[in-house]
Amino acid sequence: MKLLIIYFLVLGFICIRDLFKVKNFDDYVVAGRKQSSPLVFMSLMATVLGASATVGIAARAESIGFAAFWWLGVGAIGFWFQAAFLSKPVHDLDVRTLPEIAEKTVGRTGRKLVAFIIAVSWIGIIAAQFAAVAGFIGLVLGHDAGTQSVLITAVIVIVYTLLGGQLSVVRTDALQFGILTLGFFAAAIYLFGGFSGAESATLSNGTSAGLASFGNFNLLNEKFSFSDLAMMLFTVGGAYFLGPDVISRNLVAKDSSSARKAVVIGSFAILVFSVIIVLLGMWAATYAPNVAGNSVNPLFRLASGVLPLPLAALLSVGLLSALLSSADTCLINSAAIFGSDILNTRRISVVRLIVVAIGIIATYLALQGKDIIGLLTMAYSVYTPGIVAPLAVAIIAHKKFNIKKTLWYAGVVVGGLFGLIPAIFASTAKIALPAYIPHIGIAISLIFALASLKRK
Repeated sequence: MKLLIIYFLVLGFICIRDLFKVKNFDDYVVAGRKQSSPLVFMSLMATVLGASATVGIAARAESIGFAAFWWLGVGAIGFWFQAAFLSKPVHDLDVRTLPEIAEKTVGRTGRKLVAFIIAVSWIGIIAAQFAAVAGFIGLVLGHDAGTQSVLITAVIVIVYTLLGGQLSVVRTDALQFGILTLGFFAAAIYLFGGFSGAESATLSNGTSAGLASFGNFNLLNEKFSFSDLAMMLFTVGGAYFLGPDVISRNLVAKDSSSARKAVVIGSFAILVFSVIIVLLGMWAATYAPNVAGNSVNPLFRLASGVLPLPLAALLSVGLLSALLSSADTCLINSAAIFGSDILNTRRISVVRLIVVAIGIIATYLALQGKDIIGLLTMAYSVYTPGIVAPLAVAIIAHKKFNIKKTLWYAGVVVGGLFGLIPAIFASTAKIALPAYIPHIGIAISLIFALASLKRK
């Protein structure tokens, strides 16, 4: 508990210091567009190594084994494509938000459409992240995630985002990435380096502890086939190629070279993290399984009952850092989009009010439960099948082709519907439509986008 208090005090110091450095809209929303590649890299890593890429991958490793590696594996592929095709043209557009890219490459209607989809869905995503952080804080405090944990989470994230904006987010991301790196690597070294004593332990089935006892390390298995990988490549990989959160890291870089370098280095770094997180999840599944009737995440089990106290504390703060670093990025970017792209204002005071408003709404939703959050995040199911391919085409074709806007918008709408309809059926009617339907939407939106191009 004392370590958490110290951690939060450090975050507070950073945001108070940055409060006096924020002079204009660019400082608050894109950290002045003057961040070096190391800072952009650390902020990017802290952003992508959030709840789904830590807690989520560890849980997947428990159920599908080493194949869970592909959650970040396809992210690396998405990063490679971003570095090759988007990093330079996106930064050279000199924009402040992702929807502004749509206006510069397609038109004002495109900006409003993309802004609405991101702004609405991200409220639900922020709420879900608040709930995830609250659950972890509740575990540390020794009780179920409830009102107290959610409120602690919300106040922390809202306050340091409110005061320092993107400047604070970038700097706290660097701190959080450093802590989560130490936490995960220290845990891995302890468990797999012969320090835990597990090597001499004998499981109930007589198998000695160690990597060999994990069994199959194939990247594909009966629980995760090539078709699963192909579908994940487009849905998850697409978010790393042109997702709002990862592109926002491009916009804080001082130049296109720094933005591209951060993505290239990040692509290899997340492969390393993927292996580490998967192995930790598999270790916990093998040697620290859930007690009957309980369902605690593998990483939480390691932090609460396996690692010695100093390492458990370090991993706990690392996990907290991973969860917080995604929430603050979504909060500041969502507020910037609401202000700049929907309300057409670049006044810092207005954006700060929006940060508070979104934070309060997300807090309320986190307290209400998952049903309302699911309805909002459902809007995000439109993004990958409906927006990624058309917007990528528009960026790459910018200044080389004219765009027939009717065809481009039709691709966004039709492709988006192929993502939204399965999400509606799954959420409301509990009917699971074929998993390939969103991929049909991706193909349709790409075809429409390519058909909309007309050489100048």
